[in-house]
Amino acid sequence: MLTTEQDSQTLPADITRGVTPARLLDGDRRPTTARVLTAAISTVLFLVLYRLSGWYRPAEQLDLDILRAFETHGSPMLLRTVSVPSLMLSSAVVLLIAAGRGRAMRGVRALMILAACNVLGQVLKGFVFGRDAIATHQGNSFPSGHMIAFGSVALALWIVLPRVMRGVFTTVAALVLAVAAFELVHYGWHRPSDVVGSLLLVTAVGAVGGAASGSREPCRPSSLTARRRGIPADDPTADGR
Repeated sequence: MLTTEQDSQTLPADITRGVTPARLLDGDRRPTTARVLTAAISTVLFLVLYRLSGWYRPAEQLDLDILRAFETHGSPMLLRTVSVPSLMLSSAVVLLIAAGRGRAMRGVRALMILAACNVLGQVLKGFVFGRDAIATHQGNSFPSGHMIAFGSVALALWIVLPRVMRGVFTTVAALVLAVAAFELVHYGWHRPSDVVGSLLLVTAVGAVGGAASGSREPCRPSSLTARRRGIPADDPTADGR
């Protein structure tokens, strides 16, 4: 049991470590600010790429030259895995992983980002954007729906996976995205600008989703709060991993 003198010396230090509201708020703002900047930069680059690839003749010609240099005929096995059923299956896997880790709301957030990417991509491609079909005979091809599907599923899985698995997953996902991008151009399905634009769109939507939910996520418990809850202050599970 602490004496009165010990208690008077210990409690202020504990309370000071537990309360520090200004530092906590500043720490919470940094990720949100970075996400907002990422979303803004990605959106600007997305729009600039769309304009350059459709209305600036040198950029349009370069886009087409790259396509023709790599284009061939064949059956791209990876691209044919993209379909509505496969997206629904991927969504179910995302929710199952999140539920299994006790992070149901994180799974819902990941699913909303996945759905927003694909719906927005189709709306922009079919009803908002329009340019000459210089590479395909299917009308406007910007952005690539296939690349959006791969990118959004990879992002949703990254959100719900434990942090210890994200490094390996990022490497695997990057390889899959690289193969998908190559196949899209190699088999003449899309121009390079369509592929890059899709990744920018996914990045922007993911950043907006992260910024919108970041301020509502609980921050890591302070020393005093952690002790009251019986959680060590340096417990990695305390930060919502």
